[in-house]
Amino acid sequence: MKINCIKTNIALVVLLMACLGARAQQIADRLDSLMHALYTRGQFNGSILVSVGGKKIYQGSYGKADLKANADFTDTTPCYLASLSKQFTAMAIMILRERKLLSYDDPIIKYLPELSSYAQNVTIRHLLNHTSGVVNYESLGIDHPGLSNKDVYDRLAKETSLRFTPGDKYEYSNSGYVLLAIIIEKVSGISYAEFVEENIFTPLGMKDSFVFGRSTAHSKFGAIGYGKFGDIDDNPGFTVGDGGICSTVEDMGKWDAALYGNQLVGQSALSDAFSPAVLNNGTTVPYGFGWMLKTENNDPVVYHTGGSGGFRTYIERDLKTRNSIIILTNNENSPRTEIRNAIVNILANRPYTLPKSSIAIEMYRVRNENGIDSAINFYNSNKLGNKDAYDFSEQELNLLGYKLWSVKKIGEAIEIFKLNTVAYPGSSNACESLGEAYLEHGDRQLAVECFNKSLSIDPQNSDAIRMLKKINNQ
Repeated sequence: MKINCIKTNIALVVLLMACLGARAQQIADRLDSLMHALYTRGQFNGSILVSVGGKKIYQGSYGKADLKANADFTDTTPCYLASLSKQFTAMAIMILRERKLLSYDDPIIKYLPELSSYAQNVTIRHLLNHTSGVVNYESLGIDHPGLSNKDVYDRLAKETSLRFTPGDKYEYSNSGYVLLAIIIEKVSGISYAEFVEENIFTPLGMKDSFVFGRSTAHSKFGAIGYGKFGDIDDNPGFTVGDGGICSTVEDMGKWDAALYGNQLVGQSALSDAFSPAVLNNGTTVPYGFGWMLKTENNDPVVYHTGGSGGFRTYIERDLKTRNSIIILTNNENSPRTEIRNAIVNILANRPYTLPKSSIAIEMYRVRNENGIDSAINFYNSNKLGNKDAYDFSEQELNLLGYKLWSVKKIGEAIEIFKLNTVAYPGSSNACESLGEAYLEHGDRQLAVECFNKSLSIDPQNSDAIRMLKKINNQ
C-alpha cells in the first residue's frame, strides 16, 4: 500500500512539473510573438529577459547594436544602463556599510568637506533616497557630453544652499548619486569602477559588465544609441554613480537572481533598500536605495527606468512572486511602458495591446518623401480616421518640431509647433516651444506673445520665464 502511495505521489509530481513546463512554454511562445511583432513594427531593438518564480522563461535579442558595423544585438551586447546604474551605486554603499566602513546616517561633509557651507545636515541616507535637497546638476547648465564627476562636484561646491531642508521632501537628483560615487571612492581608496568590478561584477560572474568611461568609450562599449528618428545619439557623458554602467541582459539576469540571496549583502540590508523613504513629517515616498517602489495586486514591486541618448532601459522585480522583467534597448523609439504592460498581461494570461506607432516618425518619413505639407495632411487625416493606430500625444509633435529644428528647417519646425498648439490649446509647453522656434527664426514679437500665453496657462513654466528674461536683457 505504501509503495502504491509513493508511486501515486511521484506520478502527481511528474504531472505537475509537466503542466508547469507546458505553461511556461506557452508564456514563452506568446512573449516571442510579442517581441517579434514589436521588432517588425520598428518598436524594439535590443534585449529582453523575463523570469517567473525566479526561473528564466524567456530571453531574446533583436536588431542591430551598431548599424554601421552591421553588428547584431545579442544577449551579451553591453548596453548603457543610464539610471539603472543607481541600484549598483546603492549596493556599493550597502557593502561598505556591512563592512562597517560607513553609516547611512553619516553626514556627507565627513567625506565631502567642500560642501560644508550648506550641506551640514545631509546624510548618506538622504542621498540614497533623493531627499537631500542637493540641486540636480542637470538644472545648473553644466551638462555636456564630457561631463565628469569632478565637474559636478566642483560646481556643487560653489552652491550656497539646498533646495529644501534634508528629509522634508523627495526630489530626484542625479547629483546625489554622483556624490555617493565620490564617497565610495574616498572610503574604499579605489575608483568607483574598480570597486563595482571587484565587489559586484566579479563575484556575480557579470563578465560583460563595466563602468563606462573615456578608456572604454571606443573599445568595450557594445551598443550604439539611436534617437527616435534613427540618428546616432550615444553620448551619455562620463559621470558615474547616477549612470555610467554598461551591462548585458545575460548579466542583468545574474544581478536579479543574486538579489534573492546573500552573496553581496544580507537580506536585511536589501530590506532597507526596498523600503520607502520616511520624510521628516512621518510620511513615506516610494523610493528606496536606488529602487522605485510600488504595489501591484498586493505584491511589493521594485523597479527603475533609465534613459540617456538613444538608450532606454527598465528592470522590474516582484519580490513576492519573483517575476522579473528586464529591458535593454539602444533605440529611443522603444515604448518601455507599453512593452512592460503587454508582458505583464501575458504572464497573467490576459490579452495585450500592441503599442501605438509613432505619428512623429511617420510624419518625418512622409515629409522626407513629399514635403512638410504632406506630413501635416497625413497627421490630420489619420487623427480623424485612424486615431487608434498612432500615438497622437503632445510629445510626438514636439519631438518632430525639434528634430526639424536640428536639421536647420526652422520654418518647418514652426509649422509643426503651431500644429501642436492647435491640437493642445491648453498646453503651456506647446506654446513655449513655438515661442522658442519663433525667436530662433527672428520673430521676436511672436515669440514674446507665445511665452506670455505659455505663462498664462502655467505661471510656473521656468523655461518661458527664462526666455522672456533673455529677450528683455537683449
